Amino acid sequence: MNRNNISTFVYSIIFCLIVVCIIAYPSEAFSAASDGLKLWFNVVCPALLPFFICVEILIGLGIVSFFGSAFKPLMRPVFKVPGEGSFGFFMSMSSGYPVGAKITAKLRQEMLCTPIEGQRLLSLCSTSGPLFIIGAVAAGIMNNPALGFFLAVSHYLSAVTIGFLMRYYGKDKANNRNDRISNPIADMLNYRQKDGRTIGVLMGDAVKNGVNLILMIGGFIIFFSVITSMLKISGFLSFFSIMLSKAIPFDTVTPDIISSFLIGFMEVTNGAKACSALQVPLIYKTIMVSFMIGFGGLSVNAQVMSIVAETDLKFGIYFIFKIVQGIIAALYSFILFAWFSNLQVFNLYETANAGMWDTVTNSSWINVFIESSINMLFIFAFMLVVFIIKNKKRLLHQSLSR
Repeated sequence: MNRNNISTFVYSIIFCLIVVCIIAYPSEAFSAASDGLKLWFNVVCPALLPFFICVEILIGLGIVSFFGSAFKPLMRPVFKVPGEGSFGFFMSMSSGYPVGAKITAKLRQEMLCTPIEGQRLLSLCSTSGPLFIIGAVAAGIMNNPALGFFLAVSHYLSAVTIGFLMRYYGKDKANNRNDRISNPIADMLNYRQKDGRTIGVLMGDAVKNGVNLILMIGGFIIFFSVITSMLKISGFLSFFSIMLSKAIPFDTVTPDIISSFLIGFMEVTNGAKACSALQVPLIYKTIMVSFMIGFGGLSVNAQVMSIVAETDLKFGIYFIFKIVQGIIAALYSFILFAWFSNLQVFNLYETANAGMWDTVTNSSWINVFIESSINMLFIFAFMLVVFIIKNKKRLLHQSLSR
């Protein structure tokens, strides 16, 4: 029996068990699906939909080619990826999962990167957004805004570290790509001319593609919310946690810790909530949550898998490096916490602001939309400043020559 037949039988058994659990616990499944739907509608949809639409429009307008030319001297020697990858990296940092994967897949479909370069970009441009890390996790779930510094810095450092490690992945085949410095404005206008779509057609395609993607993400969120709930109610999660805690030769690793970790391995938000309720030192909670955010959870990775399915990028390699990124993020969190937690400016303490997470998740649609749009404008301003500083001498020389 070959591997494909074995995987077919395994997946069939797993999903049959899920269906049986849903039939056995219909009210709990409905409640979990409802919670996932509320999370998607109130938080995820307004936070990501403007990014998806704007990304499609900006790619059509040639902004990717603009930043490709501007940041080529940085991205190529450091990460061995084309300059166009800088757009995906900055957008991923500002908006979060799975915007970076969407941009990388688009770059690969547009043949703006080779398969090896696309694989490197996929690992580099896979980060959570600051709104989720600082606002939702640190302030909302952990009830400790000071943790946002440790979680955010360790997360983005881990992404850069993985991007640097991925530069050694694969051997670049000889290509005819022009790596010389070019005029970003000219490259943008040339790409726009090749695209040829009117602004009306471009906006229509962007809205259609953005809505389709956000609906797919909503489906994954609801589905994994139901799976997590079924694992809890059926008792399988408790049973597996107890058995695994007995197999691990450390008394400090309790079934509650393993259960929280497994929930976070499935879905980050619920895992962070489970970690916040543990009766363990704060540094342990920080390390666990940092791993969850770095890894992204099976829910986010399933979203990425569906996005890159239409390309020749290998999800298995991406998945392995996401686990490595989670481990590196946890290590960075431990180091930062040990070095800086005693500083008065951070004032780390645990509070009991009950219901604070409910306030975050139930925040108005328009507020989340505005915050998401502000993040996007901020990241564009940052990229523009970097471009001006990097090309200050050349721009000054051009102005004097005129």
